[in-house]
Amino acid sequence: MSKKQPNRLAQLIDHQAFAGSALPQTLAENMRLYIKMTNEVKELLVDCLPEEILNTCWVVGFTSEQLILSVGSITAANHIRYLQSAYLRVLTEQSITFKQLKQIRVVVAKTSADNRLIEQSSSLSAIKSKTLQANENQALSQNTKRTISQAAEHVTTDENLKKALLRLLNS
Repeated sequence: MSKKQPNRLAQLIDHQAFAGSALPQTLAENMRLYIKMTNEVKELLVDCLPEEILNTCWVVGFTSEQLILSVGSITAANHIRYLQSAYLRVLTEQSITFKQLKQIRVVVAKTSADNRLIEQSSSLSAIKSKTLQANENQALSQNTKRTISQAAEHVTTDENLKKALLRLLNS
């Protein structure tokens, strides 16, 4: 008995199952359930929550009395916590799924986009520090020395500035 290959429009999880790399059954079922619940929460709260919070909001846990949402920032989490009773009312009054809900918990999860930004900024700062170290150890070019010398002798009238420029040339 061979498995039939899913068509190109099938969900990713079906293609993974065919390839033998699917998630364990219970995890796959939980994921499907959480995705379905996420979509339902987003539909119900579309008029209540700002779009930037809705975009990063996911259901990551659920019991009949407790809903656990994941969001992308501390600000978003605080927003939901602050207005939790209003959101609970909307969810319990407008959905059979959330009828018995008593609490919304919120966790903050960094997204892969955030991680890429952190990696980029840390690699940029590493490059900057290497460049600065290289520049500190590099002697002034002859052209630069000539320019400083001419400025010290012919342009500058301040004696302290002249002395400082000449000390720079000699260091």
